Amino acid sequence: MPLEPIVVTIDRNLEDLVPVYMAQRRADQAILAAALPAHDFAAIRRMAHAIVGASASYGFDELGQLGERIGMAARVADVAVLVRLKAEFDDYLSRLSVKDTLIK
Repeated sequence: MPLEPIVVTIDRNLEDLVPVYMAQRRADQAILAAALPAHDFAAIRRMAHAIVGASASYGFDELGQLGERIGMAARVADVAVLVRLKAEFDDYLSRLSVKDTLIK
């Protein structure tokens, strides 16, 4: 049985910016996939910082929290936790559905 989509509602004024933001997050998947086996924890920390920095502005609070956890695991070079968080990150992006609404 497929997992439920993760629905995030954004401000309609951001709808043109979200595809660019999400393209970057998909690029982050590739960064994480390459950096993790290379133990490039600095690259992972930079990627996590970028996720955290913009996620709340777009309404992706859960993604920001995931970015924080990735960053913390990278700071202590915890490969096992990073492997698990990479799976969570990939799952989150695969299930994400964005809806727009006019937020007052």
